Amino acid sequence: MQFTRQSSLTILSNIFLCWVIYRYALGGWEIAIQLLTQMGWLPWVVLGLVLLLIFYRSDFRTDLPLFMSGYLLGYWGEWWGTTQGVWTYWNNATPPDYLPPLWAIGLITAHRFSSLLFGSNKEFSPWVSRLATASFFVLPVFAFSMSWRLLASIDWSGRLDIHFWAGLVVAVSLTLYRFRLRSDFGIFLCGTILGALYEALGTSYGEWKYITGETPPWWIAPLWGYACLAMTRLASITRTILTRLLSK
Repeated sequence: MQFTRQSSLTILSNIFLCWVIYRYALGGWEIAIQLLTQMGWLPWVVLGLVLLLIFYRSDFRTDLPLFMSGYLLGYWGEWWGTTQGVWTYWNNATPPDYLPPLWAIGLITAHRFSSLLFGSNKEFSPWVSRLATASFFVLPVFAFSMSWRLLASIDWSGRLDIHFWAGLVVAVSLTLYRFRLRSDFGIFLCGTILGALYEALGTSYGEWKYITGETPPWWIAPLWGYACLAMTRLASITRTILTRLLSK
């Protein structure tokens, strides 16, 4: 096996991502073994899934921009949600320092999952295209309909501040920029699926809780999908800018 500069940097990137999981998701070996032993088999399955997705077709040229965009937009969203009390963590941090790196890991896993399921360049058939397009609206409507009574009972005045609206504008702008149905549907769907899994795991074990008190809140899953889509678009823009700067 011959190592190239690209393969060597990809190996280093994978080592770094594994260290992030070890340091920020598991908290070290002693805490990791203790937590994974107490929580049963599901966290082991999730950990194995995350590691498999991290190593699947890894490439530092893709992973670095994904990590950067996931970290930055993840911090922004977590800062708003925790300071406004929409969700709170076990340590009441706003947000915990381990969350932005884990958003980056979550984004990379969603991107890999999408590549695994929708990696072909073949276009959707017309009926699949209509189904995929409808999912961008149907999934959020269904999810929010499951929680609308709880959401409607909450006083949102003061919580939907300038940071919320600025974040919404940025997310929508990034999502609509160079929209491609097949790849974007894949990111949205896989982000929604993995987001639902991560939220179910975190809320059921008391790592964080939402203002609605749900375990997990159904309405947050499609927001994961939209967030991953916006983050992926930012990563694509970042990669283009870095490529042009390094080529000069």
